Amino acid sequence: MSMGSTSLRQQLTRAAMLTTLLAILLSAGALLVYELTVYRNAGVADMRTQADLIARSTATAVEAKDTRSAWESLYLLRQQPQIRAAAVYGDDGALIASHTSQQGHQVYARVPIDSDAWGPRFHGSLLEVIQPIELNGRRVGMLYLKAEHGVWERFAAFALIVLAVSGVSLVAAYYLFVHLQRRITAPLEKMTEVARDVIGSHDWSLRAPATAYRDLDVLVDAFNRMLSECEVRTSELEREMVRREGVEQALRQADRHKDAFLATLAHELRNPLSPMTSAVALLQMPDAPAPARDKALAVLERQLQHMVRMINDLLDASRVATGKLSLSMAPLNLGDLLRTACDGALPLAQKQGLQLHVELPREALYVNGDTVRLTQVFANLLNNACRYTPDGGHVRVSLSAEGGSAMVSIADTGIGVEAGMQERIFELFEQADQTLQRGSAGLGVGLTLSRQIIQLHQGTLSMRSEGLDQGSCFTVRLPLLQGEPRPPEPETQKSTPSPLRPLHILIADDNVDLTASFAAVLSSYGHRVEVVHDGVAAMRAVRTRVPDVALLDIGMPGLDGYEVARQLRADAALRDIHVVAITGWGRDADLEAARDAGFDRHLLKPVNPEDLLRLLAELYSQPPGDVNA
Repeated sequence: MSMGSTSLRQQLTRAAMLTTLLAILLSAGALLVYELTVYRNAGVADMRTQADLIARSTATAVEAKDTRSAWESLYLLRQQPQIRAAAVYGDDGALIASHTSQQGHQVYARVPIDSDAWGPRFHGSLLEVIQPIELNGRRVGMLYLKAEHGVWERFAAFALIVLAVSGVSLVAAYYLFVHLQRRITAPLEKMTEVARDVIGSHDWSLRAPATAYRDLDVLVDAFNRMLSECEVRTSELEREMVRREGVEQALRQADRHKDAFLATLAHELRNPLSPMTSAVALLQMPDAPAPARDKALAVLERQLQHMVRMINDLLDASRVATGKLSLSMAPLNLGDLLRTACDGALPLAQKQGLQLHVELPREALYVNGDTVRLTQVFANLLNNACRYTPDGGHVRVSLSAEGGSAMVSIADTGIGVEAGMQERIFELFEQADQTLQRGSAGLGVGLTLSRQIIQLHQGTLSMRSEGLDQGSCFTVRLPLLQGEPRPPEPETQKSTPSPLRPLHILIADDNVDLTASFAAVLSSYGHRVEVVHDGVAAMRAVRTRVPDVALLDIGMPGLDGYEVARQLRADAALRDIHVVAITGWGRDADLEAARDAGFDRHLLKPVNPEDLLRLLAELYSQPPGDVNA
């Protein structure tokens, strides 16, 4: 607050007192002026009355110029002390007789005979009146009177009375207004105090108290409603800020995970590419021995399977996240499935110098599940246990029934997981050990995918560790099937069928290496293969010579695979061609688009040559137009 500022109460008091004082002064001034005017007029009337009486009594003496008789008539005025001087003049204005009550009061030696100069005149406290003296309607002289009118004494006395009354009125008005304005400004001061407290403490729940005055209570109620609205808005703003901070933190965390994932993905892709490059270089050596070539082929196959497995994990995680992962549920013996998974992990355990122990119950435990997906889960858990357990350690797998659930435990004596990471490791792209010494650490997708697959089986996947270097134990619980269900019929080993005759096959793909490899494989089986690298060339080729089968990529230059398929189905001469999509687009929407365009089948890259040969035999024995993934 500045030095010269005042409060509202002071300003109201000052304004009220100044207004009251001005009103009292105006009324007092008006009364004084009125009283002065009335008193003066009364004095003039009284003087005229006395002058008229004396003029009547001295008219004969004035006409006769009898000075003594005129003086005697004037001498009678001694009984009236306010009369200071009197004189009688003839009709020519000359003095005939005079009388003064005190020394110092003089009369005029002559008065004007002009009647315009006869009016009453005030000189300070004296009043002068000239009255004509008439006899029988004829003016015979003039009478002069001088008297003390006492106007100013009366004015002073009246002014004192007015000032006294005004002072008392001001004091009474002051106390009454102070009392009233306190009752008026108290709610305002309380509102100011509440507003100051709200600003200082940020406590929006404070409220100003109600008043007994209806008009002020409306203001207080509006103020409290404003505080309530501010409280609601502030709460919403604070919640929004907290939510935004959480979203921002999550975005930053996701960005860090993205960077870490991209770095890990680049590392994981380079790992298999390095031995594959060496294997290719070895195969290109003309004098390489047969065992070395066989080893190089084994390396290529193994590393290619590793890359395919990583890509499939990513695709499966995406399908689970979007609810598009389908399961082929059937009763299965969980012990047999675990034994198969352990057999697959045994080479890695032996390579790491580990002892792999399997404990299975005597009785068979059946669950309802997808054999491929559950095998994928246990293979991932076993690979992690072997990878993160040092040389000489142990990996123990056990299966038991507990309540209505089958419980699978995979325990190791490996590096363990600290308490803060034991739940986070199930998040996408999260890894407990990202040290360079650990080597290939994976993409951080396996555990996330494994938990999601187990949850789709109505089960749970959890882990427990006593801490770093204390080992880990992953536990899978799945609902048991009651009784011993009828086991599914074993699938017969699929053999690679051959078409009844060699086929004319058109391959259209802008990937030159892919088309060359497909052409080599298919030609080795006796098929005649024609290769093009864009959609326009594909349409030109089929119109030149109609093929039996067209293998089309979707994303080709010129015309894409969808447009080529639609043109083939629209042409009566070409609609009997079996059209197969071989592409990297594998979403449900992509499969639906392929079916609408007229594709018979839809294969995802990479395609196993045996699967392609088997599909060609199936298509040759079926009419075109049926799309299956």
